[in-house]
Amino acid sequence: MYKLAIEDTVKVPVKFETNNGGRGKAFNFNVICERLPQDELSKTIESDSTIKEVLKRITTGWENQKFVLEADNKPADFNEDSFDAMLSMGAVAFVIWSSYLKEVGAKTKN
Repeated sequence: MYKLAIEDTVKVPVKFETNNGGRGKAFNFNVICERLPQDELSKTIESDSTIKEVLKRITTGWENQKFVLEADNKPADFNEDSFDAMLSMGAVAFVIWSSYLKEVGAKTKN
């Protein structure tokens, strides 16, 4: 049996800007996700699962996020509820999914 010389998880950089009372507010953090093999990734894309459902299944943590806050305005720790809060913002799930697809596979290197 063979295995790949890479980790089973991938750190996905997430960058987006949102309208915050008429002014742009940028967010930049990482989510930690399970690395799906190509055949499983293809099946996932072709399935009836929503992007949110897939992200909730494969995302295991985050780093340096300041988008989801506790009541005292401190960044929330990663858990099911805090991730649900993040995904409740329009288009955030799409941004994370797009970033994941860029990071999960091989890239051309010059």
